[in-house]
Amino acid sequence: MSKRTTTRAPTTSQRTLLGLLSLQSWTAYELTRQMRVAVGRVWPRSEASLYTDMKRLVPAGLAEAEEEEVGDRTRTRYEVTDAGRDEATRWLRDTEVSEPRVQIEAVLRVFLADLAGADDLRRTLDDTRRQVTRQLEAVLPILEDYASGGGTFPERAHLNALFMHYCAGFFGHVLEWCDDVEAELDTWPDTAGVGMTAGAQQMIDDAIATHRRAVERYLETADEEGAS
Repeated sequence: MSKRTTTRAPTTSQRTLLGLLSLQSWTAYELTRQMRVAVGRVWPRSEASLYTDMKRLVPAGLAEAEEEEVGDRTRTRYEVTDAGRDEATRWLRDTEVSEPRVQIEAVLRVFLADLAGADDLRRTLDDTRRQVTRQLEAVLPILEDYASGGGTFPERAHLNALFMHYCAGFFGHVLEWCDDVEAELDTWPDTAGVGMTAGAQQMIDDAIATHRRAVERYLETADEEGAS
């Protein structure tokens, strides 16, 4: 009896790789760098997993790989196939977007901060500020390049601007959140057993208001679309 082989649908990471390959061919190193620099702030993946994903595109017929001689070294260059480009397009056209997720270790450490102390929480906030600022500093030259009419793939400037607008707002929010947490922390004797404070009550009230505005905005938009 022959074994039945099952073809798995490409993962989101693999489809993103196909999207990048649809722009041009890339070496394995260039492709992992593009994934890290271009979309790593919203879709972080390890370098090892990206190399594995790239290799899996070839036997699936979604990409072709060719070995290149560079001096005394060999590198692999990937190029999308028609099937690979079609798969990336089908993903964008025919599938539902996955639910937004956020992965920030500092938020987990705040959630469990009563197991440590105030100084540990302050260090977490300082580390997060430093990390975010480093990322903003790295992206700033790219933004300035686009603002002056340059930038990589200038024909995609309208899309890259939307992406960078999100990243700037997100990282700006993280920095503001660190400031809010530290201001509240300064009113506590330590991180354990404090209970509800005036500052914490205000944060909860603000969160309720934000949730309500978001839900109301969505329902209004849905009603308008239903009426049209």
